[in-house]
Amino acid sequence: MNIYEWVANRTSYLAPGRIVENIGQMLEWAGLKQDPKVWLGSVLFFSWLCAVIVFLGMWVMFEITSILVLVLSGCAVLVFVFFVFYFMLLLRVEDRRKRVERVLPDALQMISANVRAGVSPVIALRMAARPEFGPLEDEIKVATAKSLGTASFGDALMDMGTRIRSEVLNRTVSLFTSSMKSGGNLAALLENTAAEIQEAHELRRELIAGTNMYVVFIVFTMVVGMPLLLAISIQFVSMVEGLQVKTAGAGQFTHELGVAVVSPVSAVFIEQAALVSLLLTAVFASMLVGVIHDGNEWYGLRLAPLFAISAVVVFYVLKTYVLKALLGAM
Repeated sequence: MNIYEWVANRTSYLAPGRIVENIGQMLEWAGLKQDPKVWLGSVLFFSWLCAVIVFLGMWVMFEITSILVLVLSGCAVLVFVFFVFYFMLLLRVEDRRKRVERVLPDALQMISANVRAGVSPVIALRMAARPEFGPLEDEIKVATAKSLGTASFGDALMDMGTRIRSEVLNRTVSLFTSSMKSGGNLAALLENTAAEIQEAHELRRELIAGTNMYVVFIVFTMVVGMPLLLAISIQFVSMVEGLQVKTAGAGQFTHELGVAVVSPVSAVFIEQAALVSLLLTAVFASMLVGVIHDGNEWYGLRLAPLFAISAVVVFYVLKTYVLKALLGAM
């Protein structure tokens, strides 16, 4: 163990044991052969380092002396960095699951064809380990290697189902082992299972195609509609502030007429609130798109940075150029 691994291992003791177990399960689902303590310790160490850099940067460069603000900022950065790494691991798990479920029907049909040709289930499964199957090839090789050793073929298959976070694969493996134990027609079972999985994939694609209009509406509202309304609000408040300055310069005349133009809030405050609103809405809009498109709100968070950057750019373009040009032309 080198110094880096030793430091990461010691840092992991700051986290409870249940978190270490959860990280270990996630690493196994992601196909990463890495010690969960080393991974967790590395992420915690990097998160603490980023928090300290932000703490010192705000103190030295921006001359912020409030301990509460500095501590809260550092804690926010620590949580954010840790969440980013955990979210990247979650995306890897989901990507591996999708890759396995995409090629699973082809693998089942190949195994069924081998069984019909008179090959034993173990050899048929081994022959289905093709490079184009990606992660499923590695899991098939591991399962068949275990079955040729001390473990039984059924236990090796069940272990394959636990190393990939896929309910479809788990149900398929359970049917596979049950059919072998009961002596059923394994080839027909595998063909029917492959057909059902393909039908489920077709239904899912139809559902996604039917909800694409909702996704387009959400994206348009997030990227164009909301920035436009916020930019118009800021321009309106700026016009009111300009009228306030002019009426204040009129002095005694406006006082005698009883005319006063007062803006309840400043344009700067509305601009800051608009930026916060755009960032928060980008997060929730991406989660909603994830639910509609993938059935998982966390999987949609990968679109949050794209939504946020696009919305902020459109907001400043409309506010700085488009609306000012239209008002100037009027």
